[in-house]
Amino acid sequence: MKKPVILCVDDEPMLLVSLKQQLKHQFGNDYQIETAEDGKEALEIIEDLLEEGIDLPVVISDQLMQGMKGDELLTQIHALVPKTLKILLTGQAEADAIGKAVNSANLYRYIAKPWEPTDLNLTVMEAIRRYFQEKELTQFYASLEKKVTDRTQELQQKNQFLSIAVHDLKNPLSAIRGYAEMIQSDLDDMPKAEILEVVDRIVLSSRQMFELISSLLEVNEIESGKMNLSLEVMDIVHILQWLNDHYHERAKAKHIDLQFHSQAEQYYVMANENTTRQVFDNLISNAVKYSPYDKCVCVRICQDKNVVRCEIQDEGPGLSDEDQEKLFGQFSRLTPKPTGGEHSTGLGLFIVKKLLDSMQGNVWCESTLGKGTTFIVELPVAKE
Repeated sequence: MKKPVILCVDDEPMLLVSLKQQLKHQFGNDYQIETAEDGKEALEIIEDLLEEGIDLPVVISDQLMQGMKGDELLTQIHALVPKTLKILLTGQAEADAIGKAVNSANLYRYIAKPWEPTDLNLTVMEAIRRYFQEKELTQFYASLEKKVTDRTQELQQKNQFLSIAVHDLKNPLSAIRGYAEMIQSDLDDMPKAEILEVVDRIVLSSRQMFELISSLLEVNEIESGKMNLSLEVMDIVHILQWLNDHYHERAKAKHIDLQFHSQAEQYYVMANENTTRQVFDNLISNAVKYSPYDKCVCVRICQDKNVVRCEIQDEGPGLSDEDQEKLFGQFSRLTPKPTGGEHSTGLGLFIVKKLLDSMQGNVWCESTLGKGTTFIVELPVAKE
């Protein structure tokens, strides 16, 4: 990294050389001493330093120069680099010029010519110390502000998260309470078949609560960084085949043709088996859940050199661009609704994305409104 620069400006070459030599002797190990013979050249040097990102802690300028005067130059420099400390050299006590530099350029100090070497060295040394102290403070406060902003956003997200969670838990809990009170008050008058029907509703509501609570715990584990997955070589085909068989009856109840096509008998990936099962369980379940009756859901698997690719395609209503933008967000409420009265927590795809990220996998969606949706998952091929 290039050294910080001390810039000296004077239209008298001999004085400029003398000033440079003194500063170089005192500060040359840690700072580059640059010189300019007029204001225009000085501003050009500063522009170059800004482009290269080089610190300019101190500018020392003569007051009486041809063309641009020192106070005018320092005013322009202050507009470009307000944190730079400005020192004005003057052969005469020009109160107006000094006053202008103080007011318009935040003048650090003025020194009369001929300068006293020790005084100049101490002034520059203190100016450098102050420059870098203020720079560190600025960086510290910027970092602190970012931490406060991040923490505030985190707390807001958690509050929103809890608010939505409580709202979603309230409905099935209220249903369970209502059904239980119904049995409690009317047990003697209720036929056995009606009791069993109410019990089935209690079981369904409790399952919905369990599903949501499990999802909430999983989201918390993911976001707290506690999830530590062990990856291993595994065959993905048997997981997809098992899930296809598992969801066959559920699909059949909606007259959905659930198909599985694999070009090879085995596809080996580097992944976690339980996590991979959870990912595809969610995606295949969603495809059946959101597909209309009498449609087809097709699961296909293939491979290239680096990834095994799995596609879950449905013939449902498709997703709008707006829905696709918020697809993998927490508690995302999309336009399509389950077609058989099934329950949705709004967390499934968010968890899917996080789980695949943890296995160096990828997931995305391709959909056209009114023409169905395809979710594509890619996992790294297991290297031999």
